[in-house]
Amino acid sequence: MGKYEDLSNKFRKFFQLPTSLVAIKISDRELDGQRPKQPSLFCEFVRKAAHEGDPSTISEKDLQNFAARVILGFTEPKYVDIYPRIKPATTKSVLVSPLEKMKQDPDVVIAITDPARMMEILQVLHRATRKRLEASMTGEASAVAGEATVIPYMERKPNLTLLCGGARTIAGYQESELAMGIPYDAFVKLSEMLVEPTLVTALCGCIMDDIPRHLKEAFIQLGFDKSTDHFYGEFVDKVFRVYIDKDERGFTKMTAHYPLKFKSEQEATKAIDRAKELLAGASGEATIIPRENWLDLILTFQFGEGLEKIALDRTKFDTTIKEILIGFANVVDKIVS
Repeated sequence: MGKYEDLSNKFRKFFQLPTSLVAIKISDRELDGQRPKQPSLFCEFVRKAAHEGDPSTISEKDLQNFAARVILGFTEPKYVDIYPRIKPATTKSVLVSPLEKMKQDPDVVIAITDPARMMEILQVLHRATRKRLEASMTGEASAVAGEATVIPYMERKPNLTLLCGGARTIAGYQESELAMGIPYDAFVKLSEMLVEPTLVTALCGCIMDDIPRHLKEAFIQLGFDKSTDHFYGEFVDKVFRVYIDKDERGFTKMTAHYPLKFKSEQEATKAIDRAKELLAGASGEATIIPRENWLDLILTFQFGEGLEKIALDRTKFDTTIKEILIGFANVVDKIVS
């Protein structure tokens, strides 16, 4: 796994982002790379990189609107100056790519998400930079180009945008989405602040993009829903989270998690020894993490042939997963009985 994929996975797992971070590289020379099949809005290229994983190397003629060409520095304004824009206008190419597919340091990283997750990103960004975010936005045209890309690029500071009408009505941005552009050096500092707690470290799983489609479908047909890096579903009146991880042999590791709540921290502490004894008899490797009046119960299972192969036989897959989780649920009942 390369540096940029590591950064992307770490950031997305921590903030539970379902879509890719978008890396922007602005160059005064012609860059190699996949060219768009047809002209489009800059915000469309960014959204496709986030949601579909499509990188694009853009030249001036690939942009539909003149304003974006000026903002991104492909050409000078004709009559009056505008803000923001790249000065001087020496841009020849702009690479728009999912961060995990980059092969060089980008200039700006854009996160597209909902307000609740953006609040969490902002909180960590403040701890990393010790600076308040003073957003510059108008809600008018070419917001992704100007407010999420050029302001962070030219002024070397993060910027938040509520997007613009074109982004939402033409490019497909949802009502719940907004975007933040972060200079790459600030993004790296932010990522260094993402020290995962013990529980998150124990629950290591691949993000959904990396899991084969048929394996995801197998879990969904069992009644699971998907999150960024795990499945969650109900068995025997208990909601489990399931994480899938891989090694050089394939998707050989599955971790099941159940948070068990007690009335008090004292009761939870008293239950640890019984939980250890009962989980020791389970087929998986057991981990117990106390957390105030909770015990996080974790069982990790190894599959020599790989879950992606087991999932090709749906009957075998269903039987295997149900047996594991029903057994886990029975252990949970014994702990509290």
